[in-house]
Amino acid sequence: MGILKIILVGREDGIRAKIRRTFGSSVVDTSPDSSYSAPSAEPMSGGVIAGGAHKMEPPRDVTPPDGYEVVLHKDALTPGEVTEVIIGGTAIAVCNVDGEYRAVSNSCPHAGGPLGEGELSGGLLRCPYHGWSFDVSDGSCQTNPEVTVPVYAVHIEGEAVCVKL
Repeated sequence: MGILKIILVGREDGIRAKIRRTFGSSVVDTSPDSSYSAPSAEPMSGGVIAGGAHKMEPPRDVTPPDGYEVVLHKDALTPGEVTEVIIGGTAIAVCNVDGEYRAVSNSCPHAGGPLGEGELSGGLLRCPYHGWSFDVSDGSCQTNPEVTVPVYAVHIEGEAVCVKL
């Protein structure tokens, strides 16, 4: 039942759970007796942080190069972490590979699994659904050499991680 739930509903800390929480119930009890706490500001500089990223807003005072969008603060991901962001309606998995940032499509071509919810080991990102592995530097699939995922250019501007669509 566990894997079926993950496939249908997604992971607790995944992007689909984030979307459900964002667009879920519109009724919030803010009375003094409730355990309500004010919502924190969500990073909205072209991308929405989900997955493994720490709650650190992207820098707002950075002007990215032409064609790039600011998606993360460079300290939001520690080496070996991956997260999902949405830029201009495109879901992207952003990885910190030993201090170097890489970005690939968030969708596994095998079964549409959310790569940003997968496991990053070295430069290989493993899909959480069926374990297909992708090299985040060139998008090549280690499981099926005939398959690749799109790779996006990443640029560090000051404290910001910027991705080009």
